[in-house]
Amino acid sequence: MKIQTFLALLVILVLTPVKQIINLQNYIIFAPANATTQVNQSPVGRIIEADGKVFLKRQNWSEYHPVFVGTELYAQDKIKLTSEANLIAICYANWKTWSLPKNNISQTMDGCLQAKSQCVETPDGCVPFDATRGINQVAITDKIPYLISPRHTLLLPDKPLILHWNPVAGATRYTVTIKSPSEYIWETEVSENQVIYSGELPLKTGVRYTVIVHTDTEISSLDEKSPFSKQDYLGIGFAVISKSQQQEILAKSEELTQKLDGEARVLSIAELYQQNGLNGEAIAILESFIDQGYYTSTVYRILGEIYQQIQLPALAKDYYLQSAELMAVDDVAGRGKLEATLGEVYAILGSNEEAIRWLNLAYKRYEELGQVERGDELKLSLEKLHKQLREESNQ
Repeated sequence: MKIQTFLALLVILVLTPVKQIINLQNYIIFAPANATTQVNQSPVGRIIEADGKVFLKRQNWSEYHPVFVGTELYAQDKIKLTSEANLIAICYANWKTWSLPKNNISQTMDGCLQAKSQCVETPDGCVPFDATRGINQVAITDKIPYLISPRHTLLLPDKPLILHWNPVAGATRYTVTIKSPSEYIWETEVSENQVIYSGELPLKTGVRYTVIVHTDTEISSLDEKSPFSKQDYLGIGFAVISKSQQQEILAKSEELTQKLDGEARVLSIAELYQQNGLNGEAIAILESFIDQGYYTSTVYRILGEIYQQIQLPALAKDYYLQSAELMAVDDVAGRGKLEATLGEVYAILGSNEEAIRWLNLAYKRYEELGQVERGDELKLSLEKLHKQLREESNQ
């Protein structure tokens, strides 16, 4: 598959693992599924191609286990290939690909430099960009015309801006407004749940814009309580990067396009988008890959991760479930992480019995891996969920 669109870079930012996920309704705290080690909390890369048998051992694993495309890599991971195997990873620090020689054991740090977190340059200075996955419960329901896109994302210039929101039962008209912190930019009224911005007033770079949707049934997207940190530059909104910034990443995207093909190309470029705040572009690339008939566990899982990052857990859940159906049976590490994440998402959505089921599955995976600390975290979460269910049944 060829990727025709080359993206732009506002700043390099790196996803940092969330310290906790809080169910605001029930006050249940979950440890993060993606914080796989205490020492190395930020991944330095991801496997984008793996042929043959590839084995990995994390710092707190008891032994090597098979790993597959999509596995995130940490600085202290040790990777082992058989004589017939081949591995390519994308490195977050420099966006270069890294290949491990056959019949070799390598530490990830040998091939991928440790990535460093950065902040977002804004008119107000350098502001931390809160790009963590699954921060807090999102107080939204299907009765709210909550924004789907563009949501918590940077955008490329000179591209049509399509506004898309949740359709509300009973609503026949929607009033859609785009505003900046200082002024209202545009307003229109439509009957569908999406519209293309007319572009009458060009959007400026470096300015955070907000989309507000009102229904003719007196319900507003403002009824969604934003879970994003107050230090978060974008929140639910969006900003446009400049053409000059776009050119900064052209060489990286061109290099990846020329060196890779198929799923590896899609994963690497989507990852480049996502980790640079271009969540909407990353979603478009991955969903386009699916639309063309390519169904892989990794693509569905990363889509779930992005939707969870932008605080749409219901959509994230659907993609995670599809990923689970396609995931290799012997991918113990991948299944453990995915099952733990599904447990968290179901708890955020208030489906505690399903949350318990998925967390139990994840607990068994981490026991198999010998990852005791993570297993203890899940066990604590399970105990809290069981206690809550008992309290609800006694009411």
